[in-house]
Amino acid sequence: NPHYPQLPDNWAYISLEDINEYRSKSITPANNPEEIFELYSVPTYPTGAPELLKGNEIGSSKQLVMMGDVLVCKINPHINRVWHITKQSDIIQIASSEWITVRNSKISSAFLKYYFESPAFRSLLCSKVSGVGGSLTRAQPTIVKNYLIPIPPLKEQFRIVKFIDEVMIRLKAIESTI
Repeated sequence: NPHYPQLPDNWAYISLEDINEYRSKSITPANNPEEIFELYSVPTYPTGAPELLKGNEIGSSKQLVMMGDVLVCKINPHINRVWHITKQSDIIQIASSEWITVRNSKISSAFLKYYFESPAFRSLLCSKVSGVGGSLTRAQPTIVKNYLIPIPPLKEQFRIVKFIDEVMIRLKAIESTI
């Protein structure tokens, strides 16, 4: 298949739907006006940290998320926004509906994060969007769930993540000297 090149031995293409264990659960924070929530939203993505807000400061229902989840932004998919929830929290963790949440207990979530940030996935994500164009486009979860994800053996996932992490550390060191 020209759209999916040959993979190394022991790798497999698996649809996002088949690897995603996440089952959406909603919460309406306004029903708990004084409770603090950890909100993963599109506006706060550039800060690298979720917002801590009281329930009465959050206007609509949100999806419950947790450590290990990978969030892929579906609004304006040409902007590469992928959030990896890396810490357990005593505060209820929630995300806006602009995120496609991916959870898998058998695949490295760090590997999935890096794959979802890759040019190959970004191109795929942008290939079929709805909306009038520009900043109003959205990736459609019903289409995205059918995308095939190249999955290596777990040991290889960890090796890939370690390599990318090391390269990112070097790049940040170089960037800080410029």
